[in-house]
Amino acid sequence: MSKFIYQKLVKHYQQAIVDEVYKAGEKLPSVRELANRHRVSISTAVKVLQQLEANNLAEVKEKSGYYVKANTSEKRHSYGSKVFYQRDLTQLPLAQAVQYSFNDETVLPLSCTGPSTVLDNEMLLNQLHRKVLANRPYRLQQDNYEVGHPELIAALVKHFAESGISVPKENLLITRGRADSLQLALVALKLTKKRIAIEAPSSFFINACLEQLDVETLAVPMQVDFNKELDLLEKAYQESPFAAYVFNPSFNDPTGRLLTQNEKSELLAWAQRRGVVLIEYDRGELAFNNMRPSPITSLVDDSMATPVMSIGDFTDTVSFSFSLGYIICHRSAEQCVYTKHVTTEKPDTVSQLILANMIRAGNYRKLVRRLNQQSYYQYELTLSILSGLSPNVIVNEVKGGPCLWIKLPAGYKSEDLFKCLLAERISIAPGKMFLSNAQFEQYFRITYALPWDSRMAHGLRVLTQKINEFLRA
Repeated sequence: MSKFIYQKLVKHYQQAIVDEVYKAGEKLPSVRELANRHRVSISTAVKVLQQLEANNLAEVKEKSGYYVKANTSEKRHSYGSKVFYQRDLTQLPLAQAVQYSFNDETVLPLSCTGPSTVLDNEMLLNQLHRKVLANRPYRLQQDNYEVGHPELIAALVKHFAESGISVPKENLLITRGRADSLQLALVALKLTKKRIAIEAPSSFFINACLEQLDVETLAVPMQVDFNKELDLLEKAYQESPFAAYVFNPSFNDPTGRLLTQNEKSELLAWAQRRGVVLIEYDRGELAFNNMRPSPITSLVDDSMATPVMSIGDFTDTVSFSFSLGYIICHRSAEQCVYTKHVTTEKPDTVSQLILANMIRAGNYRKLVRRLNQQSYYQYELTLSILSGLSPNVIVNEVKGGPCLWIKLPAGYKSEDLFKCLLAERISIAPGKMFLSNAQFEQYFRITYALPWDSRMAHGLRVLTQKINEFLRA
């Protein structure tokens, strides 16, 4: 019962901060005031305030108490922002404008997905970094493990196994991140000169990577009914055969759908019949309920001759500056290892050992659990603010990940809304970025997975207000 009351009070005060009942810099009730007001124990009151601090909504001032955390945007690092101030973002090509808006500190980047920023992991990473470097630091830089450090591979195999996912260690390859993994897979299987199908909408990094490699692509729109999507995939293959299909089955879908294991098996069977390579972008770690969706590579068997790959990285979960990723290979490990050896630099050894130690000690699983709990809190807060939207606007429900897809009524274009919101220094990701097709002009994507502060909550309220005004104009 006490746990239920504690969670209820945390949500109560989170909502009060979002609604600006308590404004930025304002003092929150003291431990004793909170305990008396809600008739709970002192220990429960302390836990509520500590949780608000952990959720980045409050800060403690010594001998004074807890205060609503003030806007900290002035402390954010600028990436050459003076250049961006001189740009009229509305005049740039859409994808370029959205990309620049990420790095303009005057713009709230609701278009960006940065789930690892929800938590501050600096202290843990600093501790592990010192621990790793204490043991022969120069030897570490001389070690040359092409596949990846054995300690990290062993730790990851065990980590996957604890989620019920079997990954043979010989099929696991460590990379420098998701983009490195995708390029490595394409080059290893000689796919850069062949036609590739991608799901639509697709993750922005996939679109950008394929465009830079000048790969010929065709886009297959997602369907609410996955059987219809398979039919569409088959029709596309019949009309214009392709060599590979790149897709993201977890937490990237404007329909709100999450591919089930049976649906992945159906896709796998189709791809094997057609000899189409499957490359999955795996973001399964971001499930709210800690029930991690299995990567498609866990469903293959030895009889399947066509390569299947799952790629992912730890930027989502550990830190934006943590450049480590992986490929789980089926019928492609040997080609990938050779290609990695001759075309790419090895992943940083220190980072690999930091992650290995984090996983072995159980800290990584705890971190992911905290990350997903906090992301879910912020998802609920975001839905609460967006509840003020016109009933003609559709907000999809999600089971994890860092973003929401929103659909405007027929006749309205999200690219026009993007330009309106830039005047308010807010950026969204219009559907046209993900598929240059009228079918997605009504859609746009926003994130709830950024550091939660008064600026974030205010920006979402302004977003809600401006969408309603946009629809009335």
